Amino acid sequence: MRPSLSVAFAFLAPLLIALPAAAQPPGGGFGGGFGPPPRPPGPNLELARQAAEAAVKACERMGYKTMATVVDTTGQPVVAMTADPALNKELAPESVRRARVAATFHTASSAIADRVGLDAGIYYMVQTNPRLRPAKPGGVPFGATGAIGVAGGPDDAKDEDCARAGMKAIAAQLAKQRGAGGPRPAGGGPAAGDDGGRRGEGE
Repeated sequence: MRPSLSVAFAFLAPLLIALPAAAQPPGGGFGGGFGPPPRPPGPNLELARQAAEAAVKACERMGYKTMATVVDTTGQPVVAMTADPALNKELAPESVRRARVAATFHTASSAIADRVGLDAGIYYMVQTNPRLRPAKPGGVPFGATGAIGVAGGPDDAKDEDCARAGMKAIAAQLAKQRGAGGPRPAGGGPAAGDDGGRRGEGE
């Protein structure tokens, strides 16, 4: 069964409206002769679609119907895929939240879920932001341009396994994109081909 694209269009609609404004030349609409700030970097839409589809299919092979959402660096959804449109309303908020946690902290959301009770700074960043709480496993970075989140499996760890599978499916293309001058992480974050795995797992 091919995943449905119905949610993808609902998520992309706000972006399609916002993009023309972001493309205005300097000097239009803002005091001081400056245009609106450029949109932050986001994932390649075709690669995002492929990763989301691969993640959903990975869970389907294990017998789970899930939803995968890719967000940009601000946490704005750009692509979503689902195994069953009837589950969209239930799974969309959770898949987006997990992706946002991974995008915000540039690491797997499972690592943040583990650290919430140990690191006061992370605790307050998560608990005071309704877009991030509660932090749960299921999200991994999409290189340096966003993250992918999966929801709907029997447990959160399985969701994250499927998110990693989605990133693994496009790892070679992301590495090629990086070699061709694509976006690179700032501040020593994960490389574009990384799947957001935890350090020291020995994978």
